[in-house]
Amino acid sequence: MVAQQRKKNNFISKPLFLQTLKANWLLWLLIAAGSATIFFVINVVVCSRDIFANVDMDKVTVYVVDEDLNWLQILGLLEQMGFSLSRIEIMSRIDLNSIISDLVYKIAGTILPMIYVMITANSLIASQVSSGSMAYVLSTPTNRKTVIRTGFIYLLVSLVAMYLVIALTALGSETIAGAIRRSNGGGANMNPIRTLLLCLASFAAIFSLGGISFGASAFFNKSNYSIAVGGGACVISFLCCILGLFGSKVFVSVGIGVEAMNIFNYASIFTLIDTDSISGFAKTMMGVEDAIMSYNWIWEIGILFAIGIAFSIVGSVKFLKKDLPL
Repeated sequence: MVAQQRKKNNFISKPLFLQTLKANWLLWLLIAAGSATIFFVINVVVCSRDIFANVDMDKVTVYVVDEDLNWLQILGLLEQMGFSLSRIEIMSRIDLNSIISDLVYKIAGTILPMIYVMITANSLIASQVSSGSMAYVLSTPTNRKTVIRTGFIYLLVSLVAMYLVIALTALGSETIAGAIRRSNGGGANMNPIRTLLLCLASFAAIFSLGGISFGASAFFNKSNYSIAVGGGACVISFLCCILGLFGSKVFVSVGIGVEAMNIFNYASIFTLIDTDSISGFAKTMMGVEDAIMSYNWIWEIGILFAIGIAFSIVGSVKFLKKDLPL
């Protein structure tokens, strides 16, 4: 009886953890490999080339003088084309690394991990309750607290392992891209601090959505309700992030965005991945001149972790108190 009581009070259940790992390892492997491939391809194929170049107003001025052109005529032509002087000035200060970071760390690099947390979180609790397998788990010395803690720890550990793979791939592929750029006479344009912080912010956003999905899985007895809430939060956040990009200052300044669409950013978890703040902080730490130091990314990442933990706690408390269809 004493041994049985000790088993009940274990923080997590090792057999249950291993069983969960066995059931989800293939999905984890496919998602981790797919995400790593996305980062590798973007860094090596895209970032190794000088596809974009910032507007250098000094060179433009020299060209105008050498060619004996009239600035008023040039500005008039640009105005007719929709490019005002203020817009050109803004374009000259655009950080193209920030644009790529938004596309990679908010959209391309998060879609697969987001699918992973949607599927895995639902399978940890709600799916087992719906199928009746939770009755077998709770018929063993494993109690509800151990079940919920084991599920949460598995989700957390698997996400940490996944983003370690992603971060190492991002750093390695950026090193390769830098070598290619140097061999072609370009600059390396590498900043490992920025890469690691962006990976951390991306992880925090996925953890936040994972916490919402896990909380829904623990809160509801039916799997379809769990997927509707957890998956719905993921999909809405992702879609609003894409729409919100067209309301960002960068997109609006180059004429391909509408400022009013910025409202969608307020409905997306991914908005808290502050690429501008992280970029400014990382550049300052690397000694880049004229970089603007910003600490906003710290409290924004803190909010993401707080959201994930809060929803997990709410769902866990509900799971411990509710009646289960056993």
